[in-house]
Amino acid sequence: MTIDKRLLLTGLAVAAMTFASVATSSASAAVWKDNGTNVTHFIEIGLSGGEVFETTAGNGMSCEIHATLTTEGGSTGTITQFVTNACPTGFGSFSGCAVVTSEALGLPWKVDVNKTDLTITGWHTRRTFNAGCATAELNKTIASITATLNSPTAITEVEFLGKISGYTTLGSFTVDAPNSGTYGIG
Repeated sequence: MTIDKRLLLTGLAVAAMTFASVATSSASAAVWKDNGTNVTHFIEIGLSGGEVFETTAGNGMSCEIHATLTTEGGSTGTITQFVTNACPTGFGSFSGCAVVTSEALGLPWKVDVNKTDLTITGWHTRRTFNAGCATAELNKTIASITATLNSPTAITEVEFLGKISGYTTLGSFTVDAPNSGTYGIG
C-alpha cells in the first residue's frame, strides 16, 4: 500500500510539473494581433523604407526598399516581396556605382514572432553593378535577421540588422497606411 501511494504522489507531481511547463510555454508564445485581438485571417502589411548594405566598414550603398509581410495569424508570417526601388547613394568603394539588377531570392522568407521582435530567416539578395564598379556582384544569404519593432503591440516602424562575414545589411521600414499602428504582436 505504501508503494502505491508513493507512485500516485510521484505521478501527480510529474503531471503538475508538466502542466506548469505547458502553461508557461503557452503564456510566453507571442502571436500576431489586430488591435489587440489574435489574427485569424490573411493580412498583408506593406513596409516602405531603406536598406544600407556594407561589404566592409565604409564601403556600401543605401537603397530604397518596399517589402510585403503576410500572415494568417499564429506565430509566423512571411516576407513575400522585397523590391529595391533605387540605390541612389554609394559610399567608399561603391561611390559612382550603379545597381544594374537587384533580386530577392528564395521568397517567401520566413518570419517568426518572438516576445518583442521578429526573426527573418532565409534572407537572400543578389545585386549586380555597372562595369565601372569595383564589385561586379553581391549574392548574399543571411540565415537569421532580427527585426526590432518600435512598439510591438502597435507596429509603425521596423528596424532590421543582419550580418555575415564581410557583409552587413541594416535598415528601417515604416508600416504603410492604413495598417500603421493596427497590427502588432503579443
